Formats: sequence, structure tokens, C-alpha cells
Amino acid sequence: MKTNMKLALVQDQLLIKGGSERIFQYMVEEFPEADIFTSAYNSDNTWPEFKKYNIKTTWANSFIRNHDQFKNFYPLLTIIFNNLDLFGYDVILSSSATVAKYISRFNGTHLCYCYFPTRAIWNTDAYFEKSSNSLKVSLFRVLLSYFKRQDIAASKRVNKFIAISEHSRSAIAQIYARDSDVLLCPIDFEHFKQGTTEEKGNHYLIVSRLERWKRLDYAIEAFNSLGLPLRVIGSGADGNEIKSMARENIQFLGNVDDDNLVKEYGRAKAVIFTPELEYGLVPLEANAAGTPVIAYGKGGVTETMQPANQQVSVGMSPTALFYYEQTPEALIASVKEFERMSFDRMSLVRHAEKFNIPEFKRSLRNQVEQAFYHRFK
Repeated sequence: MKTNMKLALVQDQLLIKGGSERIFQYMVEEFPEADIFTSAYNSDNTWPEFKKYNIKTTWANSFIRNHDQFKNFYPLLTIIFNNLDLFGYDVILSSSATVAKYISRFNGTHLCYCYFPTRAIWNTDAYFEKSSNSLKVSLFRVLLSYFKRQDIAASKRVNKFIAISEHSRSAIAQIYARDSDVLLCPIDFEHFKQGTTEEKGNHYLIVSRLERWKRLDYAIEAFNSLGLPLRVIGSGADGNEIKSMARENIQFLGNVDDDNLVKEYGRAKAVIFTPELEYGLVPLEANAAGTPVIAYGKGGVTETMQPANQQVSVGMSPTALFYYEQTPEALIASVKEFERMSFDRMSLVRHAEKFNIPEFKRSLRNQVEQAFYHRFK
């Protein structure tokens, strides 16, 4: 159905090559006629596909140039988004893990594709670590009750939430007292399946931002003990600390471009997935390249993977091996178990194909057009 609706797409930030930024790219591709808004945009640090579009930024773009600065200015950004003028748009589709959902100056219908209720507020200890005693974190904790009230108030202005997983839907219901539809995040299957042409190596792989809450710490300890080769792709605020833990069998590659990421996925023996997330694109990207996953078996990964050490769905083949404690010992035991197993490479690929982009785009367009239709019904 073609419409003449005026649509705005709103993203927290475009400062890194992360999962939400990738999903927002697919949104923009589906609605290229929409106006695109974000707090700050650095074309050198995020996915290059955004260079094709006119990105409208807030005045924070003049001093926020990376993700660390974005996190530091979170309180200010809630105010900036609160005052972002989006009057005149029939539908606003926000892609939000933090501040994009804070918009209040609009007279259309606000659909929020919500990754998770703001993690720094609602999962503070895990996000900052209990031992963190910096002045910044201490001040954040003092203001935490205010931030929570503010976050709940913002959630009430959203007309409809769309969750990225059942795990995310449950958190939205528990924290915001709002129901939501579930639309699982896609991967660029056609791109990542090119990794199947790569010859398998004898090393393991981690693809992650180097931040404490991603829990790379126990994986580094595990591979220090195992002595097996591990390659790590990614960068982040805690990179130096994480690198300082590693022995010579662990190699840090920094950020890599998409083509090399595909190759790294395809060459790895298995991908290690350490955090508890509401979803996680990395395991599916690994499967698309024909690579199994060793994952902490909590959160959204339980909705996308078929673990070999649990009951696999009828007609499915295993895609992963789960462990259930975020400790070096649990991961070591899982890696040793994995070393005795085998996975069918093409079964992994067929599993990942179900999470391809076209179905996501069709479902998302249906949500947007329904919002437009009901607005004028």
C-alpha cells in the first residue's frame, strides 16, 4: 500500500558499528523517503551505508563524536530529545535503547522499536560493575531514582512499543507496564553466508565491544587457562583493561570492515558469546557463515539458537552449545565439550536464513502503515 504519509525515523546515535545501528540501517533502507534524526553522527565510526542519506542531527553533534561521549552526556540528551521538534509527522518510528524514545514534541503516532529499557538505569550494577567508584558513576547512582521516573514518563508518551525479542518484551512489560509486539532483529544473511567459502581454522572468535558489561573478562581468563588461540574483534572504552588481561594466545584485531568480518566468522572454529543480552546479532551472523556458537545460555540467545545440550526443536539441528554461569570454569568446560562435538555447517546456514532482512522489512512496513491507517480511520 502506497501512502503519502510523512514519516520520521529516529535513532539514539550513529557513532559506532553496533547492532542497533545496523537495524536502523535496514529501517532507513525500507523507508528512504523518511526524514532521519539522531543525536550525533560520525560517518567515520558507524556503518558506511549511512553516507548515502541526509542525517539530521541535534546540536549535541558539535561536541559528541564517539560512543563514550554519548554515554557521558546521557542526562543532557534526554532533555535534547524531549525538545526535538517532530510536529507535522504522521508517524515517528524510533530505534531506541536509550534516548530516542524521549521525544515529546509530536502530534503523530510514535512507534518505538525498543531494544531494552535503558540498561544503565534498570541494570545499573551490571552496567557499571558494583566495584566502580568513580565520581561520575557515584553521581549517576545519586540521581538514579530521578532517571527512572524520567524514563517511565518517556515510555508513557510512546503510542506503541515493538520489542526485539520475548526477553525484551518481558522487560518492557515489567519496567514500563506496557505490552508490545515482537519483531525479531534480522541479519544480512546473503552477506554473511559468504563466510561459508572460508576454510576453517583452529581458533575461536569473539565479536564484541570492549566494555566491562559485555563480560569478556571471564572469557579472557578461560582462554588464558586453555591456551587455545582466540581472536577478538572490536574496540571500546575498556579495551586497554581487557587487553592487559590476555596472554599471547589471544589476539586483538580491533575494528574490521564488513568483508573481513565475514571472513573471520567463516574461519573461526566457534564464536564465543559472553553477555546476557536481550537479543544478540553475533550468534546469528556466525551461523550464517557456517560457524557454531558457544554462548552464555540466558537472554535473547535462547530465542534464536538451538543448543546441543538441550532439547532441540523437531526438525532442527543444533546451532550452539550453552553454558549457564558467567565464569571461566563454566566456559572452559563448555569449550572442552565443544572440542568433542561436530556441527553440520549447512544446517547452521539454513537456520540463520530464517532471520533474513526481507521479512523484517515487510513486517516493519506493515506496523508503520497500520499506524498511519488507524491515525486517519
